[in-house]
Amino acid sequence: MNRHVRTPLCQRGFSLVELMIAVLLGLIVIAGLIQILIANRKAYQIQQGSNYLQQNIRYANDRIGWSLRMADFWGGVSAHDVQGLLGDGSGASGCDSKWILAGKPGGSGGGVHGYDGATSFPISGCVPDSDYVRGSDVIVVRYADTDSCDVADGVTNLSTNTCKPDSAYYLAAYVGQQASLFASGGSVPVFPGFSTSRYVYPYRVEMYYLQPCSDRGAGDACGAGSDGGTPQPTLMRMRLDSTGKMVREPIVDGIEQLQFEYEVVTIDGTGNITSVRYKSASQMAASEWENVYAVRVSMVSRNRERDQAVSYAGTFQMTNTCGYGISNSGTFTLSSLNDDCAGFSLGGLVGANHFVRRFQQQVVQIRNHIHSPG
Repeated sequence: MNRHVRTPLCQRGFSLVELMIAVLLGLIVIAGLIQILIANRKAYQIQQGSNYLQQNIRYANDRIGWSLRMADFWGGVSAHDVQGLLGDGSGASGCDSKWILAGKPGGSGGGVHGYDGATSFPISGCVPDSDYVRGSDVIVVRYADTDSCDVADGVTNLSTNTCKPDSAYYLAAYVGQQASLFASGGSVPVFPGFSTSRYVYPYRVEMYYLQPCSDRGAGDACGAGSDGGTPQPTLMRMRLDSTGKMVREPIVDGIEQLQFEYEVVTIDGTGNITSVRYKSASQMAASEWENVYAVRVSMVSRNRERDQAVSYAGTFQMTNTCGYGISNSGTFTLSSLNDDCAGFSLGGLVGANHFVRRFQQQVVQIRNHIHSPG
């Protein structure tokens, strides 16, 4: 018996129109997912950039703050009373030995000494102008480190004691009474009349400034090819090494501008404070550096990545006499009174308004100022 089975019309498959509609709906869904992924990626980049800025500026403030809190520590003795090699910088030229040993307040010396930004590096002979962010301030800090060792009575050579020489100069001190700076190869000073042990502290000199790049690359100076073709302004530290020379090292990149102001306290003959005022370095008299009780540090950090989707215009007032602004069109405007930050620019940065920036200010107390009686 033959049977004929008829296939229902509903099982013949999709029509071309139905297939095109299905494909279109699928593309719409995929396009929506792609937009969500792009938005999430952009949000992640923005958050990552914000974290980068915050971390950099926090670390930069931490390093500068540590040095400033150590400034002018001489074993409990006033810098004026430190004997031996410690001088005031008279006759110094650039970063020579007299400048390095200028721990006593003077023309270019002291535990804290600053220089206003200029069109060239403020201390001639220290740093090439090509490795300096013009218009950014420079600060020099000198002190005896706290990593001390107790020198036994009668010992005159560090190598015969428990001290491990790691510096070119040392401060020997009978704490709060006498102190003397000497070279590592010389004899440890002896203080007549004191029978207790002496303490020896390594002598430190640190200078903070801004450099237009972090890694110079193949050249001897910062240029367009530095940092892989995207030069990053970098906080630098020049420090005294174990050979007695000043060496440069990068601390953290992304620091666009750096300014310092100095709190000067005036005290009358009865010990009362008569005035408190913040000054820039160029406003300071030579005699006022030893009366600096705090330093106000202002800096702007900049993200290394450019965000072309958003304009980050803003005004950054660094000090009363130095500020700059960036418009929505990327135009840079400098406001400099008394040449406080003369010469500062963004160094040909393309799309300056497409970089996230963060401004931060901190005040660091100078804890170790000790004045001689009378």
